[in-house]
Amino acid sequence: MHNGIVFIFLYMIFVFCIQPSGVVVYGQSSASQIPKEVTDLTGTFTGAWTLLGIDEKGQPVKKMAWTDIIKGENPVVKGDRAYITTTDEMSFEGGKMPPMRIAGTEGYFINQSGSLGNYFIESFGRTYPVLKLSDNVWTYTMPATPQELAQLGFAKIISGQHVIVKVISQEEGKETHRISRVTTVNWRDAEGKEMWIQYISLQGFHKRQ
Repeated sequence: MHNGIVFIFLYMIFVFCIQPSGVVVYGQSSASQIPKEVTDLTGTFTGAWTLLGIDEKGQPVKKMAWTDIIKGENPVVKGDRAYITTTDEMSFEGGKMPPMRIAGTEGYFINQSGSLGNYFIESFGRTYPVLKLSDNVWTYTMPATPQELAQLGFAKIISGQHVIVKVISQEEGKETHRISRVTTVNWRDAEGKEMWIQYISLQGFHKRQ
């Protein structure tokens, strides 16, 4: 699988890993005082991931797998954002791809009042707002590009959409982030018949070390 395409569909994975459970998005912030909610994002996580596409019959099938180590560090307040820098080191199953390193940021927008606003993740120059559904559940959406879907086994693509969901728990005393990506695709098969599928195209976890 071409490394450039790998970047396209892997970058959303690592940037959705750091938020602690029970984050409170209130409080004053300034360039001279980093909000606790932001410093709490720092740390090191280890994880394991599986990416799925479809086979010639249109059924989900494993495409690749990897382990990673992600670090969140250097909390700062800059402009209308308070955030950390993230670095993810990936090692791929089977040695068919060289290790990969991806950098990004994540944190909070700052309201005009100085309080912390919505959460965001950013990588490769794109910013995505993250919605908090409950104390330990987060989600966001992003389009599934034709280039990415082609690598997953789809042809004659009409449309695609990703929904990423994360649930945070304590497993054996360690903060654990379990993340799944639900992908919905509309495409045409070899005979031109319109097809639909909704399936888990990515699944994995991060554990705080």
